[in-house]
Amino acid sequence: MEPVRVHITTYGCQMNRLDAELVAQRLRTSGARVVDDSAGANVLLFVTCSVRAHAENRVFSNIGALAARKRRQPDLVIGLLGCMAQQYGGRIRSRVPLVDVVCAPGRLAELPDLIEAARTKQASPVVALDPPRDADAFAAADAALDEVETCRPLGGPSPGHAFVTVMRGCDNFCAYCVVPNVRGPERSRPPGVVLEEVRRLVGQGARQITLLGQAVNKYAGREGPRTWDLADLIEKVAETPNLARLAFITSHPRAMTERLIRVFRDVPAVCPYLHMPAQSGSDAVLARMNRGYTHRQYADRVAMVRASRPEVAVASDFIVGFPGETPRDFEATMDLVRRMRFSQAFVFKYSPRPGTFAAEHYADDVPMSEKRRRNQALLDLVQEICGEDNRRFVGRRMTVFVEGPSPRAGKDPGPFPQLRGRTPGNRIVVFDGPAGLAGTEVDVEVTDSSPLTLFARLAEAVCPGGA
Repeated sequence: MEPVRVHITTYGCQMNRLDAELVAQRLRTSGARVVDDSAGANVLLFVTCSVRAHAENRVFSNIGALAARKRRQPDLVIGLLGCMAQQYGGRIRSRVPLVDVVCAPGRLAELPDLIEAARTKQASPVVALDPPRDADAFAAADAALDEVETCRPLGGPSPGHAFVTVMRGCDNFCAYCVVPNVRGPERSRPPGVVLEEVRRLVGQGARQITLLGQAVNKYAGREGPRTWDLADLIEKVAETPNLARLAFITSHPRAMTERLIRVFRDVPAVCPYLHMPAQSGSDAVLARMNRGYTHRQYADRVAMVRASRPEVAVASDFIVGFPGETPRDFEATMDLVRRMRFSQAFVFKYSPRPGTFAAEHYADDVPMSEKRRRNQALLDLVQEICGEDNRRFVGRRMTVFVEGPSPRAGKDPGPFPQLRGRTPGNRIVVFDGPAGLAGTEVDVEVTDSSPLTLFARLAEAVCPGGA
């Protein structure tokens, strides 16, 4: 039988990106090759997102497009991983019969065996699902994932930057969201395990660490008799020698405590960036969403963060067209955006997700044409605000963490490729420079801006920065 050659396609959030890294590491240790070119692979894995219908439809379409190849290459193994795997299980074959392996987020450590079973036709499809909402049953799976995560080498898509899981699962049960169903209950990793992983990654050359959790600020890790909150963990992680930047995502407004807010002021390594989804500016909609706060409480938390460290860039998520959202409700969202002046905002049209409270109890009563109109209006407002705010950085010098080549690298003539980096406040910066700068911090001078991007050139002298 041919050696295993795996290509991985990833959709969705940073948790999925980290899952893809763990999958690659687990497969390499089992003797498989992970290849960049899907044409040369005999195993195709899709790490999927189930949060919105659009993300699922892309996966269905991309797997369905492999039908002709599957006929030519009958031994090709197609695997569905991540949230869609848990959501659909073996039923996925009613939508895409090509799938051979179905593996839930908590079972990724078992992938080598699952792939082998599919290649030797032991089952069709081979299915490994997480137990629904059973914290004890997740313990063994979490231990296996920890074993993979704590021995993975530094080497994600951005050199010098590593994601570290601090908690898994979610207990918020927002009315629109499938995550509690597909990733299980909240489980916080022990502080010592997290700290050891951070030290090892920084020792391998990581300069920036991002702590991950579905609602990361609900972290409650046990170490002996003591329970650590996220502020405790951040303070200790920040002591790691040679760590330059520390970030954490994604935060829930309800769990944004004064103690955590103070780390922006008191811990220099913490990036001045907070991703805290608001989802709506209407109290009526927020109540139906089961978000647990009002628009005023959300705004108060943002004000506290900015009082603690004025340059903190706040990013948000919004859903438009949620069941029952009136024009007045939508205008309340627009007003919140005007007042908060987010550095980024990710806007989505509501789509019912199977198994959620909203799908089972609310009529999807906002017409799609109106959802599209509200979506575009909110995007336009966000772009207007971001464009105004980005212009104030023109002429400034700042420090940028270089992620690697930009999407335009190689398209323009010049002695150096175009690189992409991020300010401490997570603003995207592009500039020309040697490819070897990837994974390092450099000083740049901003020469121009757009709503999404700062354009810069390498600075000649070392200079302070931050945005």
